[in-house]
Amino acid sequence: MSTAALLGAVLSAPSAVAETQSQEAVAAAAPALQLPFPCSQKWRLDTWAHSPALDMVKDPSQNGTNGATLLAAAAGTVNQSYYDNNAGNVIQINHGGGYFTTYLHLQSRGVSKGASVRQGTVIGKVGKTGPTSNYHPHLHFELGYDANKNGSASWGYAGAERIKPTFNGITYGTGNSKTWRNVVSRNTCGSTPPATPPTGGGKYTVDTHSAAPGYSSPGKSRTGTLNKGTNYVFCRVWGPKIQVGSDYNHWWLKTDLDSGNPWKNQWVSAYYLARWGNDQAKDNSGRDIPNC
Repeated sequence: MSTAALLGAVLSAPSAVAETQSQEAVAAAAPALQLPFPCSQKWRLDTWAHSPALDMVKDPSQNGTNGATLLAAAAGTVNQSYYDNNAGNVIQINHGGGYFTTYLHLQSRGVSKGASVRQGTVIGKVGKTGPTSNYHPHLHFELGYDANKNGSASWGYAGAERIKPTFNGITYGTGNSKTWRNVVSRNTCGSTPPATPPTGGGKYTVDTHSAAPGYSSPGKSRTGTLNKGTNYVFCRVWGPKIQVGSDYNHWWLKTDLDSGNPWKNQWVSAYYLARWGNDQAKDNSGRDIPNC
């Protein structure tokens, strides 16, 4: 891959961590990662010429890589979400303790700087943006360690180093030109505790631009209606796309309807939110509504 020239200077500077502890100790203290894709998807992981960074493409037996849903590999805070002239759309998540993950060449970014994410939160879509992608769809993934523990600079900065990532207990990125086929994601498999809401006993205030049809589950049986205006929701899930013209949304919001049977704990599409745009699901304060 032609990313080698760009990435050679990314995180190659000697780090203070090398003077105080081994690479193995740094890797062992890293957050528990899951592959950044939905449960049971199969992906191929390659180091090419930039070990321990990984390029990831979807297994040919499944639908294509371009536009694939991208999840956070671990919980943290988004400290970078921007377009880079070489790497294309970039997201970086600070996981605390000096550890961060970086996601390059994205088709789109679904989170903004400062957003809190859980492991499994949808953060964007895989793509081929930026000339160093060679315009071939793939995710370039890095796990980094910042000895200064500030995690505040852009993805390519001195004073930090890339370390071999471990997904679901298995370590990858060991040496250049290595390939791991049919790696199965365990991200979002099983239940996870809900995020702690800011206020209101788990209710997030949102405005809807029109009356929203309610469903028993995303896209399934119609049960009632959520009226236009100021409402509350509890959490969100990724589901069937609702599109009208150029406006669309995959997020679905759990809420109590204004009318219907049943009316409690039903689902409406985030398409009906009055602000934030396509594939966004935020409350009126601009906070990402937590995943259910």
